[in-house]
Order: sequence, then C-alpha cells, then structure tokens
Amino acid sequence: MARLTKEDKRKIAEYRAKLDGYARPSVTADIVAIRPAYSELKAEQWRENPEFSLEVLFIRRGQWPFEGSWALPGGFIRREETVDEGARRELREETALVAKRLIPVGVFSKPDRDMRAWIISNVFVSIHRLGEGTCIKGGDDAADAKWLRVKQPEVSRGSFRLPFFEGDRQVFSLTGTYREEDFGGGTVLHVDENPLAFDHGEIVAQTFLRILSFETKKLAFFFLPEKFTLGNYIEVCRYLGGESPEWSNIPNFRRQLTATKNPLLEVCEGEYEELDGRGHAPAKLYRRRIDNHA
Repeated sequence: MARLTKEDKRKIAEYRAKLDGYARPSVTADIVAIRPAYSELKAEQWRENPEFSLEVLFIRRGQWPFEGSWALPGGFIRREETVDEGARRELREETALVAKRLIPVGVFSKPDRDMRAWIISNVFVSIHRLGEGTCIKGGDDAADAKWLRVKQPEVSRGSFRLPFFEGDRQVFSLTGTYREEDFGGGTVLHVDENPLAFDHGEIVAQTFLRILSFETKKLAFFFLPEKFTLGNYIEVCRYLGGESPEWSNIPNFRRQLTATKNPLLEVCEGEYEELDGRGHAPAKLYRRRIDNHA
C-alpha cells in the first residue's frame, strides 16, 4: 500500500466525516455446508442399494434472537479479516467443521432481514466429502450442530420442496416459488413458511437453486468418491437433476460417458465394488477422466 501524504490523510478525514450522514450496515457471512450421505439398510433390504441424498449442516441457536431455532452457521465479519476468512472462522467456531473450498451463492440485503439492525449477509456453499464432519459440535453461540438430510428434493417449473430429515423423522420442509432464469438457476420469490431463524429458509432454497443450475453430469462428481459404480453415478444424477430418459437407457448412457471423443468416465480395470452382504453381483468401478477435471 502506498505511503499516505498529509494531503491524503486530510482528505480521508473529510471523507470519513461525510460518512456519518449515512446509515452503516453490519456485514455477516452464512455458510451452507453440504455433504453426500447414504441411508442405512435394514436386514430385509439386503438386495437393495443405500439411497443417496445430500445433508445440510445446521446449528441450533443458543441465544436471542430465535433462541432454540435451527439456523445456518455464520456470524459477523471482523474488521481485520476478509468475508471469506470470516466465513471460514465462523464455520469452524460454531461447528468445528473446516471448509476446504467456499463457493459464493450471493448477497442477502433486505433491510428487514434481521430484526436487530441493518445486516447484510454474504452466503457461501461449503462442499464436503462423504464422511467428513462426523465430529461436528455446537460451539461459540451455537447450542448444537446437526446434519439434516434432504430426501427427494423437488425443484421444477417455478416451485420447490425441500424436506429435511433426521433419520426417518421429518424435521421441517421448505416449500415455495422461484423465478426461472437463464443463469444461476433462478431467484426465490417466496418461501411458504420459514421454520429457520432470520431469512435462512430463503437462503437454503436459493443455494439449492444455485447448485442444481450446474451441469448435472459434472456436478455429480462433487458428491462421489474417487471410484464409483455406474449405478452410483446415475443415482446421484437422478437426485440432482430429476428423472430423465438419459439415465434410463443405461447401455447408451454408458457409451455416451466412456466411448465418445471427450469421455467423462473411464473404467478402473479389474476393480469391482464391495457389496457388504448385498445380494447381487459386484459392479465395475469407474472414475472421472483426469483430463476432464474442472
């Protein structure tokens, strides 16, 4: 940074004096941490595969306002840190989860979004691998932290439904409408009922619109292990992109993914899935082609 002259300092003082005439918002960061998960199979389901879904990390607020309500991890940005740094710190302090990569979702700035004051939130997605975040715990002003599973999300034709479960018990559901757009998946217009603190229901819905706007066949890799079966891949695609004739014709879909000029997948020669007692023949394992990594 350039050295400040006396004239620079005088002008800065004048400028800051003018700022007293403007309302100043506080700045926060909220984090939508997500990870893949699979259902636990019961004894009578030995012929089936575990069901894929995504989980979102929530905290239970330990103080006013919305004490006892579910919310996203997040908090105020300190003067000495960037918004990105503050987001990582808040996620770590409130849940003990460490973010490897933060993807911006957007800025939420409605003047009445927080009853306490004019507070602008910068929202990020933090994507985690299967099994990460098993040792989360509520910290700082969070009384608890928990992963809740989104089973069979429905996002189509201007409306959405995102049911959140803990085990087999539905904890809450986010439903509402959105405006479809060419870029970013769309904009949430209305959440029918917000069971979360502040405007976090709108934030979660907007985040899913943003995530699901990515190309399904490439987005699926974020939620798969390094090696996976074609069935695993198709199941994740169905979850993210809904039913499609493309997933139904498996031989044709396999050729499309592996035998085209620019294939997305390659076979792990001689490697097969571990069945853990499930009653069908082991399937071949695939991996993403290295030269197709984003």
